[in-house]
This record gives sequence, C-alpha cells and structure tokens, in this order.
Amino acid sequence: MKKLNLFWIFIFAGICFSCENDTEMSQEQEAQNLKLMFSEIESLAYSESCKDSSNWTFTSIGSKACGGPAGFIAYSLNIDTELFLEKINQHKRAQEEFNKKWGISSDCSLPPQPSGVECENGKPVLKY
Repeated sequence: MKKLNLFWIFIFAGICFSCENDTEMSQEQEAQNLKLMFSEIESLAYSESCKDSSNWTFTSIGSKACGGPAGFIAYSLNIDTELFLEKINQHKRAQEEFNKKWGISSDCSLPPQPSGVECENGKPVLKY
C-alpha cells in the first residue's frame, strides 16, 4: 500500500513540475514574440536609406512596467506610416500585457525624448 501511495505522490509531483515548466516556457515564448515584433518594426523603420533628415521623424516605442515608453525609434515618412504606427501600437499593448501578466518591474525612469533625426552614413540617428 505504501508503494502505491508513493507512486501517486511522484505522479502528482511530476504533473506539478511539468506545469511550472510550461509556465516558464510561456513567458519565454511571449518574450520571444515581443522581440520578433520589435525586429519587424526595426526592419520597416530602416527599410529606407536616410539621405534627407526632413523625410524622417521618430516615435516612442514599447512600454516600461511603471508606464511610459521604453525608448524611441526613427522612421522614414516614405514608408507605410499607418502600418508602421499600428505595429508600434500592437507592440506597446503586447508589452504592457506582458509586464502585467508576468509581474515585470522596471527602473521607472523615462528615456530622454529626441529633438529630431539626423542622417549619418545613410542611417537615421536620433538627436537630443
């Protein structure tokens, strides 16, 4: 009888530990999805060469756990800005949900807001 009880204890423990690993994988997978979203945003933002800074602007990106943006990104006005800004908003909402769901904390500092964009060697650079 003791062997049978011990068997069920091990089965129950195995189920509990496997659920814990699923949760960790889920957080890892969600973090990976955020990275993929950001990569798509960067690819779209930098799909144009920066030759004339008057054709470029910037927007905030991401969401810190305490609120406010995680940073800023430059983008060309020659891309599909409506699609780009929608991707920015989707990423922001996804990061807000991720932060709440997983209890993420941050330093609560706000990144400095750029004053504009300059072109250097064909790439946009935020100026402060």
